Amino acid sequence: MYAEQTELTFKFLCTFEPRLADLADDCRRYWLSHETDDRETERVWYLRFKPAMSRLVGFGCDTPELMTSEAYDTAYQALFKILTTGREAK
Repeated sequence: MYAEQTELTFKFLCTFEPRLADLADDCRRYWLSHETDDRETERVWYLRFKPAMSRLVGFGCDTPELMTSEAYDTAYQALFKILTTGREAK
């Protein structure tokens, strides 16, 4: 499936599903414009960003290359880090 890709990265996932990059931008904009505590950030994650992500990657998406738990975990970690720190995962 990921023939020449040894480590699955968020950037690589975005080549299959560009809307993931848009979602990352939305997470970054939220982080920049809201000063919230951890509880509020988690609430926003579970109500807004995670459902959107789940439609784009993992077993709930339409792209066969992204229908894996590894792809889901990679996107989850990257987007949550952006939402909580404003920085991308390395």
